[in-house]
Amino acid sequence: MSSTLIIPVPPAKLARAAWLRVIGVLLLGLLAAVALAFYGYELYQLNGALSKYQQAMLQHQMRTEAINRLSEMDVSFNRYLLDGNSANTGLIQADKQRIEQLAQANSDAQNDKLLQGVVATEQKWYAQSVQPLIEERRKLAAGQGLPEDFLAKYRAAPQDLQIVNLEIATENAHREALQTLQQTQDQLRWRWLPFPLAGLAIIGMLWLVIGAVKNVSYLKQAAENPEEEDDGPEPDHLDAK
Repeated sequence: MSSTLIIPVPPAKLARAAWLRVIGVLLLGLLAAVALAFYGYELYQLNGALSKYQQAMLQHQMRTEAINRLSEMDVSFNRYLLDGNSANTGLIQADKQRIEQLAQANSDAQNDKLLQGVVATEQKWYAQSVQPLIEERRKLAAGQGLPEDFLAKYRAAPQDLQIVNLEIATENAHREALQTLQQTQDQLRWRWLPFPLAGLAIIGMLWLVIGAVKNVSYLKQAAENPEEEDDGPEPDHLDAK
């Protein structure tokens, strides 16, 4: 025959265990909050870099179109001087109007120094070279050779539109924006650890909360039944024969 003697866990021990679990929940909650905040900040940086890149892409498209239009203006202008075909003057006006529309499309375009520089170059070139020479060419018969005095005026007029330099500046700006986005993506790729760490912290919190609830339940039982000896969750068994 054997008998079992159950020694109840003291209420003070139960309360201390519950309190320790509550402290653990608070610490893990703080750890999870910090990890999620850090990961959220990284995502915010990535979103900001993506937004800036999208703006840079739109800026690149507008700059490229403006530069191409300026180049086409130059081609149409020289064609008109050679053949006197008035259709080329229509193309010149269409390209001129489009360049100036791009420069006023939105606030970003209005604050884009390079795009505004394209407009300034176009307007100065048109006023000093294109318009005067077009008027001179209209006085000459189409299909005939150009007189030397007209060619002298053409050579003296400003012709360098710096198109190559504008294209280089546009491509460099686009490349820098792309590199910034790639760097942000690379940084986030190596900083994914806080996210699973937050998940582990949340799981630990749940485990501690369950344990704390059990401790409080046992403590309540001990308070309601102070004379009973089989309340404790952690009994010690003493076997006697």
